[in-house]
Amino acid sequence: MRKKRVLSIILIVALSMLMAPLASAHTAVQIWGTANEGTGLILNTPVSLAKDSTGNIYVADMADHRIVKMDQSGNVLRKFGSLGSGNGQFNTPFGVAIDNKGNILVADTANYRIQKFDSNWNFIRAWGTKGSNPGQFGLAREIGIDSQNRYHVVDEFNDRIQVFDENGTYLYTYGGRGTANGKFRLPQGISIKKNVNGDRVYICDTFNNRVQILDVNGNYITQLGDGIQGDSGTQFRYPRGVNIDTNGDVYIADTYNHKIKKYNSNHVYQWSTDIGIVRLEPVFPNQVIPLGDGVHFIVTDTGNSQLLKYHGYSTYASVELHIGTDRKADKVFSEAVGAAVDSAGNVYISDTFNHRIQKFDSNGNLLAKWGGNSGNGGPDAYGYYYWQFTTPKQVWYDKTYDDIYIADTGNNRIQVFSPDGTWIMNFGYYDLSLPMGVCTTSDGNIYVADTGHNRIVKYNALGYYMYSFGSEGMGDGQFRQPSYIAADSQDNIYVVDRINNRVQKFDKYGNFITKWGTNGGVPLEDPLENWGEGDGDLFLPIGIAVDKVNNVWVSDSSNNRIQKFTNNGVFLEKIGTFSGTEGNFFSPWGIAFGNNGEMYVTDALLNRVTKFVP
Repeated sequence: MRKKRVLSIILIVALSMLMAPLASAHTAVQIWGTANEGTGLILNTPVSLAKDSTGNIYVADMADHRIVKMDQSGNVLRKFGSLGSGNGQFNTPFGVAIDNKGNILVADTANYRIQKFDSNWNFIRAWGTKGSNPGQFGLAREIGIDSQNRYHVVDEFNDRIQVFDENGTYLYTYGGRGTANGKFRLPQGISIKKNVNGDRVYICDTFNNRVQILDVNGNYITQLGDGIQGDSGTQFRYPRGVNIDTNGDVYIADTYNHKIKKYNSNHVYQWSTDIGIVRLEPVFPNQVIPLGDGVHFIVTDTGNSQLLKYHGYSTYASVELHIGTDRKADKVFSEAVGAAVDSAGNVYISDTFNHRIQKFDSNGNLLAKWGGNSGNGGPDAYGYYYWQFTTPKQVWYDKTYDDIYIADTGNNRIQVFSPDGTWIMNFGYYDLSLPMGVCTTSDGNIYVADTGHNRIVKYNALGYYMYSFGSEGMGDGQFRQPSYIAADSQDNIYVVDRINNRVQKFDKYGNFITKWGTNGGVPLEDPLENWGEGDGDLFLPIGIAVDKVNNVWVSDSSNNRIQKFTNNGVFLEKIGTFSGTEGNFFSPWGIAFGNNGEMYVTDALLNRVTKFVP
């Protein structure tokens, strides 16, 4: 039967081409993905940038819990910090800034504080705790310094800017949640243009898709971008970084358009960078810092965990230098996002920005790798041939046929391999748009989360299109960005409905059964207004898995935790919180279970896989 199926596939391809919450019973026992950089530099999700008076560059190397100081050619001068909560230790630091006296400020984000050091890294003071009161932080991100040496801290989850004096004393707040002028929705980047006639504060109002310009008291002056999501000189898609050159030119990291946009001092659009065809960069630019010569600027490419130094011209810019070794060594990840376990207990991880699959035994020993560049990864390893991937997402093990299914998202298709990496088939080219999820049922049928079309597509075991169900919307059986999917032992289908902050359950024919999540699975138009942190609430979830007793586990990605439910959505337990410490997460995605109940969780932004045991 198996041989007939493979032969049929080859022929087709040739022809066509109520339970109380429990304490978590899982313990983290291994972490995979640590890079050995030796005396070199391997960055791990770099975010913000700063420049001192001598031109040296400081990088918040978030997932390695440190600040890296280098010259403008990328030569490392010092690495400072380690994971922890003591003075001089950090937990996922997002922000770094240099004040007017040369002191160094660090937004020590998961420690919910700001730390201040002198220029030699001698600790001066720290302030802040978790919360929403004055002087507390929901998520401290970037720091701007004004002419009076006051510190403007972007408090992202509280949608505000808090201002402190140089002793860390709270002064005042501006902003607040909203879409009106001077209001924010998850602000991220900040830069302050100092001027004798009054400083101007530039703030990436990220989820309002604009950059606002305010005075230092938070009064609205003007903005860049019309607030409508798009890609033009007047539109952005989730901009995260902004900075200003000495001549007044403004550079904006337009993150989800994968480019930097430049404006002159009068805010007239000049040009945009293009995503590199050879290396697909920048994937997700997070911050940009001009070097003061009116020509060069450096960008943190968070997705590829590297820095890019650009040379700007009158109408375009080109990459001049890559800083940081690619995260492509064996057993190292550049955003691990999917996981599956086969019947032998081997673990398959989709290493998305290395455009490959890595296969491990249950102890984390590498067994195989496949994808472009012979599975050796890197930003240039993407491709569209049958054995290549472009940003693969969910991985699924099919027990019936002993196959590995991979959502080859960037190539708009599903690929199928045997456990040894032998290619079997692919399908979906003419049906799918950016598919993120895939699963199979016991009858051999295949279900795909057709993310770009907001629907689920059903194929037979040979990859023939059967039908689809769902459409864009907020009603039962409708989706907004369906992500990962899973099937239980009864062949019911569970779909992570990401923007609707919920999970929906269907029978194998696509008939709606139930839903759960924030507000009981009843969404609102604005997902930020439907954001919950309580037990059973979800905030932009992505991943899902079903264990051997049909409990459903969901990666509640933006709440940085895993939640466990019954197969009808009753909350059972949760694992993890926002932290870089063992057993915790920053953007968990894929979940998979081994034969003995061990659980593997991929952490996209910490670039690691955590193994838990019951």
